[in-house]
Amino acid sequence: MMTRKRLLSFLLGIIISIVFLYIILRNVNFDELTTALKDANYIWLIPNIFFVVFAMFQRAERWKYMLNPIARVPYKKLLSATCIGFMANNVLPLRLGEFVRAYSLSKQDKTITKSASLATIFVERMVFDLIALLLILGVVLTVTPIPVDSKFKLGALMSLGIAIAGFIFAVVIVLKPEGTGRLLTKYLFFLPARIRDKVASTVLKFSKGLLFLKDWKQTLFVSIHTLILWLFMGISNIFVFYAFNFDLPIYASYVLLVVVSISILIPSSPGFIGVYHGGVVWTLNFFNISQHSAVSCAIVLHAAQFIPITLMGFYYLRKEHLSLKQLEKEALDEGQ
Repeated sequence: MMTRKRLLSFLLGIIISIVFLYIILRNVNFDELTTALKDANYIWLIPNIFFVVFAMFQRAERWKYMLNPIARVPYKKLLSATCIGFMANNVLPLRLGEFVRAYSLSKQDKTITKSASLATIFVERMVFDLIALLLILGVVLTVTPIPVDSKFKLGALMSLGIAIAGFIFAVVIVLKPEGTGRLLTKYLFFLPARIRDKVASTVLKFSKGLLFLKDWKQTLFVSIHTLILWLFMGISNIFVFYAFNFDLPIYASYVLLVVVSISILIPSSPGFIGVYHGGVVWTLNFFNISQHSAVSCAIVLHAAQFIPITLMGFYYLRKEHLSLKQLEKEALDEGQ
């Protein structure tokens, strides 16, 4: 059951999604929007969806290298948990997908604890993915004529710095878990002793999920798979551009990839409705695509990811005889 704080967060996300939808739809001519949707060549969605599905297999493969120092988890279990977790982000409130992903794996493979699984997911999403996206953005801004001001560059550099700091912190945790726990509790002296002890305990548990960082080969494999993943995801956007007959350079798809990845960090409804579409529309407007065409593309691009990922998640949920309601309960309980 949701706490009051979580309920307020959920309602805030719904409100933000509504606001974003209002902003992008307020000046749209719905006749033109309907025409744009009717005239799209949906055959181009086939390669787009292929890359979306491929990304799920790629994520599971990357996860394997992160978990190898703990246990040799069968690939099918990693794929199952990955699909279930991403599906959960599409249908459950409060972005519980990462917790659901960790819990579904721990239920399928008892050798992997929830905390260790969560640690790998945290580093995967907040460090490796972020660094890869910022590197892609840096390359795009360096080799293309896109004009950016100094504030944008500063923001990108700060984000990259935060991601690198997160990587260094993760390495410190895995090398010196007890010392890191003591250091954190020392600087959190103003908190009750019970909470400080929990922080130290959590650091120790998380350190087990970061053991792959001790092995440079495993870390290299994770890095390579991360770059492949995001390079292919950028390519997938191009096919939706073709569906709407947009004459855009290839780098536009990578700008869209980065902008959308950042925009979905904003609190929103399940499935990132509104914030996802807002990121797409803003990017396409930047490249001089009309509002109704941009909105129609955003709708199709979102659906092309939402539908196959959600269907894959429910398929594996049923295949593994897991309960989404129970996984959601455990994820909510984690945050109590």
